[in-house]
Amino acid sequence: METSEVQKFNLKNFLSTKTAVVATVALVGAGAMAFSTSVASGDKIVLGVRSEGQPIGGMDKLSAEKFFTNVAAQKIHTLTFRYGNEEFTVTPEEISLKPLVNKATNEAFGYGRGGSLVDNFNGQIKCALNGRDVKLTAEYDATLLDAKLNEIAAKVNRDPVNAVCEFGSNGAIEKIPGVIGKKLDTVKLAEDLREPLTTLNLPKGVIELEPQDIAPFITTEDIAQIDTVLGTYSTYYYPGDRGDNIWIAANSISDKIVKPSWTFSFNDTVGPRTWDNGYKVAGVIINGKPDVDYGGGVCQVSSTLYNAVLLAGLTPTERTPHFFASSYIGLARDATVADGQIDFKFRNDLLHNVYLIAEASGSTLTVSVLGTKADLNGADISLETEGTSLYRVWRNGGEVIRDEYLHTDVYETPKT
Repeated sequence: METSEVQKFNLKNFLSTKTAVVATVALVGAGAMAFSTSVASGDKIVLGVRSEGQPIGGMDKLSAEKFFTNVAAQKIHTLTFRYGNEEFTVTPEEISLKPLVNKATNEAFGYGRGGSLVDNFNGQIKCALNGRDVKLTAEYDATLLDAKLNEIAAKVNRDPVNAVCEFGSNGAIEKIPGVIGKKLDTVKLAEDLREPLTTLNLPKGVIELEPQDIAPFITTEDIAQIDTVLGTYSTYYYPGDRGDNIWIAANSISDKIVKPSWTFSFNDTVGPRTWDNGYKVAGVIINGKPDVDYGGGVCQVSSTLYNAVLLAGLTPTERTPHFFASSYIGLARDATVADGQIDFKFRNDLLHNVYLIAEASGSTLTVSVLGTKADLNGADISLETEGTSLYRVWRNGGEVIRDEYLHTDVYETPKT
């Protein structure tokens, strides 16, 4: 089949047009390549590069540095913190906060440069079509920031204060509420500031500090139900080095709370009886023989506590008598202790918390156990001795409702 003259003519035109397009594309490509080479070897930022929402394409390095320096001046400012009515400031100089102007400038100039001719060309085309955003960042001295935050924390932090029971002038129980402590988490605050500081997105307003609440060990609620003295006991001593030891140990067990099911350890509470802890040398019994050592007299505190605990209806779980009978307390009513060897422990099996008050003044040591009157169901408790056997007797309205045998002790006779 022969081709018509019209078809020949159209085919001829098409072939000539295609040749022209290819030639044109080749010409444009060659021009673009030449332009790309020119830009890559020049001193201008390529088109399409932006920063802070503004075009910076066409800027030379000096202009770009001035631009980023101005941006930094607008973004960097003093940080202001507030807690309550007090404000604290941290200046950029105090933490060595510095904008990375050179880094941002070099990043801006890096687009469309540093590669092959084709890569540079493609990079510049993409940049012109899609744009590229350059972020100005910063660096700071984290150690200096930590130091400033710790300075602020020292003014914000507040130690918790335990709720306290004490005897008023008329002998009534008075309660002093506990105080919630405050602690600023400087580690978290420093971490929260890391990104804003490095990206220069610093908070413009005042930063409200929110320290954590630190509850005291003994809260106001812990002593809310305490309304009576469950048991109290006194012994007597002579002032001097032994008396000083008694005073230290008494202070160590005073103002302590024992919650239901808790076990109280005398040794754990008082701690080692050493010179470093203020104890003096006084009479003790070591390996069944009278001797002297640091902390002599502390057993009088544990023995006085033991009797107060029994009268309060609490449960002794570990108790050991002396090798010899003690002069300051009756037979079968003592409780010896020794560092790391012999302990006195009791457990609170009552329904509510109990609170210890120990006072050593003049020549009298008194230990009182405070608690909730209803826990004893109206019973009065007394201690009775038969020889070296000890009994705890519970009475209600004068009637014995419980007669509890505790133990029988055997004492050695001191040899002269």
